[in-house]
Amino acid sequence: MKTSLFLICVLLCCYGCGSDDAAPYPTGNYESAANIKNDPVALYTKDKVITDVKFIQAFLERNQIYGTFDLTAGTAESPVHVTFDNRVADSIYFRSVSGGSGLELIFNQVYYDNNTAILLGRDSLPGSPGDDGELSCSNVSIHIRKHPLLTYCATSPIGPLVCKTRYRMPVAMVGDQLSIPIISYHFSTKNAVAECNSREKLAYGYLNAGALKTIHTQDTLVVQTRTLVLERK
Repeated sequence: MKTSLFLICVLLCCYGCGSDDAAPYPTGNYESAANIKNDPVALYTKDKVITDVKFIQAFLERNQIYGTFDLTAGTAESPVHVTFDNRVADSIYFRSVSGGSGLELIFNQVYYDNNTAILLGRDSLPGSPGDDGELSCSNVSIHIRKHPLLTYCATSPIGPLVCKTRYRMPVAMVGDQLSIPIISYHFSTKNAVAECNSREKLAYGYLNAGALKTIHTQDTLVVQTRTLVLERK
């Protein structure tokens, strides 16, 4: 456990150092455009990828999955409104609103992956300990992202293991604009013993293609990736 805590400290230090050497992304007060770019929806099972829209639509209707995906690929009205202010480097403010739900985050560290700034959340959130890395209802929200939540665990004074996470979110730099990748997904699994479902309509991040290789025979994963452009106000 001490080793895990040491590694997380090293990672955080590296992120802070890396941001000093990279060209900073454009600062300002940003707001999302009215439209969003939707990529085609795909359904993944063991060793198979299905892109037929009618097949996927029938699957979603049969399982009563509504409102998560837009089966018409291309430009569409955005289901989410985002405000983003990075004029203060150590307290980058992010807020998204979709329907009646909202998400507010403050990021205070940044490192770079080519032309993408990876923001690290300031505040710790409740988390779960590490696992075997394969998709399941309990960990799909972590493994579906290329830059997953950063997790660290420690034993509390009374004994049980306590885990915390910090949110990571990529923001791509495209000229004077910024863009945020979004994943919508529905994961389900069913065997003779148990059945479960897990979904997110708007998960901020790039799709982790490696996670698609860990799908079991009884698993089904429906995924749509999206891109939301942010414009300087």
